[in-house]
Amino acid sequence: MDALGRVLVIDDEDSARRAVAAGLREAGFDTLEAADGSTGLAQARSAGVGLVVLDLMLPGLPGEQLLRELRRTSAVPVIIVSAKREEDDRIAALDLGADDYLVKPFTLRELLARVRAVLRRSESDAAPVLTIGQITIDGPARIAMRAGERVPLTAQEFAVLDCLVRHRGRIVTRAMLDTAIHPGESPPPPELVSNIIDVLVLRLRKKLGHDLITTRRGQGFIVDG
Repeated sequence: MDALGRVLVIDDEDSARRAVAAGLREAGFDTLEAADGSTGLAQARSAGVGLVVLDLMLPGLPGEQLLRELRRTSAVPVIIVSAKREEDDRIAALDLGADDYLVKPFTLRELLARVRAVLRRSESDAAPVLTIGQITIDGPARIAMRAGERVPLTAQEFAVLDCLVRHRGRIVTRAMLDTAIHPGESPPPPELVSNIIDVLVLRLRKKLGHDLITTRRGQGFIVDG
């Protein structure tokens, strides 16, 4: 099976990890397991993984630090599964580069739905190659370049960027961007939509330059050029 169908489950709770891995295998995914952060990071970097299911509270290397290190070199989609349920925890994980956040306990059915949705975003059709100043966006290859250097983007970051460049010169509302990052899903509460979109736009500005995306207060965002 190719890397897109390979899921790495990183969780130190043996019964939970094994149950998730078994359910993913039954659903047709090639599944790897890691019980600590250091092992999980090494596997995520070297095993041709298409998606990571990551617990935050891990021995050795905490999940937040693992995600931070992984994002230095990889844009592999990451779904956080954690008992931490506060909004600040979710926003912090998204700010570090997570693509989705699922609070424990959860059903296998819900996790599988999240996995498929994140992978759909990774596989979805995107805008063609487009150059704006020093930025080049290759939609079909899902690659962004800045001054000739590749910039790693998460699936959600690229979904937002793709939506903005496909509507280049036009205002894109938060609702449109939320639909882009959650295709086919019921929208979260409006206040959470705003926080998630703001985090993703902030990350894109840090990676691609602050002039690329303009905020139109009360309306949304726009990419000019």
